[in-house]
Amino acid sequence: MPAIVLEAVAGQLSAELARRGIAADARVHAVVEIRDPGSLPMAAIAEAGGAFDWLQDEPALYTDADLTAPIR
Repeated sequence: MPAIVLEAVAGQLSAELARRGIAADARVHAVVEIRDPGSLPMAAIAEAGGAFDWLQDEPALYTDADLTAPIR
């Protein structure tokens, strides 16, 4: 079953589905996530929560000198 993620305003959902070529009579399963415009992104929540603070005490295992040329 193919899956797509749409970022759309509720009133524009039908138009966005049609724009992506999904037939009007297609059956879709929708999960609605209502985002509060004032809410923090997940990375900011994790940082503010302090769950990864212990990493500051860990030694740096890699430096820029460990980087190699990109694989082509």
